[in-house]
Amino acid sequence: MRMDIQTLVGIGFTQPLAKTYIVLIKSGPITPAELSTKIAESRTNTYKLLDKLVDMGVVSKSKVGKKLTYRPENPVALENSIKLKRNQILEREQQVKAAMPTLLSYFYTFSDQPGIRFFQGKDSVKELFNDTLRTGKEIHVLRSPADTPFFDQEFFDTYRKKRAAHGIKTHLYLQDNPNSRASIGMDKAFKVTRTWLPAGSYDIPVEWDVYGDKVAIISYGQEALALLIESPQIADSFRQMLKLLDTA
Repeated sequence: MRMDIQTLVGIGFTQPLAKTYIVLIKSGPITPAELSTKIAESRTNTYKLLDKLVDMGVVSKSKVGKKLTYRPENPVALENSIKLKRNQILEREQQVKAAMPTLLSYFYTFSDQPGIRFFQGKDSVKELFNDTLRTGKEIHVLRSPADTPFFDQEFFDTYRKKRAAHGIKTHLYLQDNPNSRASIGMDKAFKVTRTWLPAGSYDIPVEWDVYGDKVAIISYGQEALALLIESPQIADSFRQMLKLLDTA
């Protein structure tokens, strides 16, 4: 069977790395000097290529006396290496998310430049709801009547329970209609208060959430889209605008 260099390139190898790995498979244990001749590379470049392949987990090196040799590893090692790196990336992502409130607080101490994030698709927008839980601050919501038809009642029931478990208070600004009053009996348990708007006064499929230093704009159109703005000034301005509805 012939190994095509492009097969390796397609899974993340560079051309030189792919060529080197294939030669190693054919040759078996080999010294850098011998390998440099076979792949037509300088010894310096050969060592760099070998070190990279070792880092990828598909090559190992050993030393007997003063002689250093390299041998190819089973390609399964590449899959294991990728899984390990994926887990490390996921762990780092969680660490970054946990540290973000502190980082943003420090950043906003010296700058009023807002941070902007974009979300597209249901799963992505659901991550925005998870962000409200991580932030752990009171939420002001100008609710759209399109939210429940888009995500379904089960999603919001689960979200409300998690939100209450985090001790997060929520103030809703929503239209007064039978659908909006369906869960009013659970307001105390879910730490919810409400400001009623006249029926038909806000029927656009766009929701506004303000929590902590963040403003989220969620569009429930053909596809869920959301924009998250992180700025103390902008968040405070939207909170004040929403509170004007309490006196309207």
